[in-house]
Amino acid sequence: MNEKLPLLRRTRVNRRAFLRGAGGAIAMGLPFLEGLPGRSAWAADDVPIFGFFLVAANGVVGKKFFPEATGALTAASFEGKALSELSPFASNLLLLKGVKYPGGSTGACGHAQGLCQALTGIPPQGSGSGSASGGISADRVISNALNGASKDPLNLYAGIGYYIAERVSFKAAGSAAPAQLNPYATYQSLMGVSPASTAPSMPSAVPSAAPPPPPSMTDELLIRRKSVNDMVREELQSLKAQSGLSSADLARLDQHLTAVRTLEQNMMTTGTEMMHQATVIGCTETGMNMSGLNAFKNGVRFSQQGNMIEDIVKLHFETVALAFACNANRVAALQWGDGTDGTVYSGISGPGWPAHQISHRTNNDSSVGTNAAAEQAHSEIDVIRMKTLAHGLKQFQDRGLFENSFVYWTTHISDGPSHSLSNLPIVIAGNAGGKLKQGQFVDSEAATNGKVLSTLISASGADATGFSKDNGAVLDSMLA
Repeated sequence: MNEKLPLLRRTRVNRRAFLRGAGGAIAMGLPFLEGLPGRSAWAADDVPIFGFFLVAANGVVGKKFFPEATGALTAASFEGKALSELSPFASNLLLLKGVKYPGGSTGACGHAQGLCQALTGIPPQGSGSGSASGGISADRVISNALNGASKDPLNLYAGIGYYIAERVSFKAAGSAAPAQLNPYATYQSLMGVSPASTAPSMPSAVPSAAPPPPPSMTDELLIRRKSVNDMVREELQSLKAQSGLSSADLARLDQHLTAVRTLEQNMMTTGTEMMHQATVIGCTETGMNMSGLNAFKNGVRFSQQGNMIEDIVKLHFETVALAFACNANRVAALQWGDGTDGTVYSGISGPGWPAHQISHRTNNDSSVGTNAAAEQAHSEIDVIRMKTLAHGLKQFQDRGLFENSFVYWTTHISDGPSHSLSNLPIVIAGNAGGKLKQGQFVDSEAATNGKVLSTLISASGADATGFSKDNGAVLDSMLA
């Protein structure tokens, strides 16, 4: 049975079928991942919603992060704020004010307790660093409904893995799902080459240069994206060598090949594959940082010196956007930093401490200070993270996903020094098929994050009944 590959609610033609119709019976140049195992098609009137949940570490500097006032987002809304990095996507954003976790006091370890509530909307079990989730997470609810029980959501991770790791995606109360650190392994899995191991890969050294190209099986899959002319060049040269062809025939053949090449180059952006913007790259490798992915072919030894964490998040973002555009998965979750992220960021001012100590405003993991330079450094880290988020949103934009997806970004505590679980920074991009408000900063009126997550679950087409402490209740102020 031939599969259809519509990405949005528009009339589109299967690229393979179109090429067969235009150029004969030869299947000339298959779309990237067309043979992906287990990928399902969807009808033009039933385009799925895709959801990506991201949870970052250690909060933000609120006064330098949030807009000054709720309402419509304008250029002035972002002025002087870390969110200015997202201003190109203002019309696609929904910001929420005043959302809180239901667990109340942070107790002995707000990091673990926040992570356990970030996607569950339920107070955690236990206390301190041993806190566990009180229930299933939103990504799992959506995946169970849309992917089916046989396919897990993409569960990703960027961090060193030594303290409070893998605490975002939960199969059930107290049951954390293992997460994948290596973006290359995720990409390989999407290619159908090998299953993605979820264990963080830690070889003896950080790759200093890109390793050799992917193995031959991957090459066989990648070669299918070559142009029509490249795929059939040998046969065409043989045809042109036939003595019975006149000079006029040869000229017509050359003209035909030129036309086919031009047609193929334009198919993803014009004519029968018309999209809402001319740069949509859909289910292709275009825009992927392949050299960055290949650098982790032999595994990842995570470095906390520099901004490697941001590089890995960007690669994860690229693979998620690709997976969604190819309908290889419907939902993903990413933990962005450990519970106490120890990254020593480069390119920022301040005392040069790890990110966790900077968030505490003192060079200590367990006490709190008032170091002004550390606060400035934290605000600069917020900017770096928003640049990374902007990179990922550009991937969604370029693949034509904003109309049929949402990207949900938050942190596991709202503020570093206080470890508060109230007034969480929440950024949502994409309208989830027209269901969510766009271009707005909305006051949640102290809603718990369970209502926010239930709204996203419902927008995805899954049933939120019974989810979180709020039992599936939605936040009406989010709805379009």
